[in-house]
Amino acid sequence: MKSTEVYRIINKIIFPELKSLGFKKTKSGMLGFFKALKEHYLVCWFQCSQEGFDAYAGSKFVFEVQISKTNDIGSLSVFRKRIPFYLTLDDLAKVTVIENKVKDKLRLPPNTHDIFGMDENIQRWYKKKFEKVDNTYTNSSDIWFVYFDETDINN
Repeated sequence: MKSTEVYRIINKIIFPELKSLGFKKTKSGMLGFFKALKEHYLVCWFQCSQEGFDAYAGSKFVFEVQISKTNDIGSLSVFRKRIPFYLTLDDLAKVTVIENKVKDKLRLPPNTHDIFGMDENIQRWYKKKFEKVDNTYTNSSDIWFVYFDETDINN
């Protein structure tokens, strides 16, 4: 699933609500929205992993919010936080549950896959993508939302 498809799905879910609150879309390769706040802008955006989508491991995206002098994604900001900062303990626990449900769908590739001919460290890094989360996230965690298909993005 290409990042453009992921952004299309997310946009369909959240833009109607954001638009009704006065947000506009940013001009960027990522999916972003902004709203003027007197002399600043409230900017929020989604960024898909630069690793791309893997047919076995899926992929992931992150959500960030900033207050800045411009409406550009990632510009020098007065305030910038990723989504965990805004979540309650219950929300963070739900993230773990959802992530593990996605990982239940994932299957390691066959032993003939190119990854298994690579260095052990690369193999360990790759296999980690399939491991379930056994910790509770906190408000300072760097959470990337994993997905395998459209159902996962809708959750």
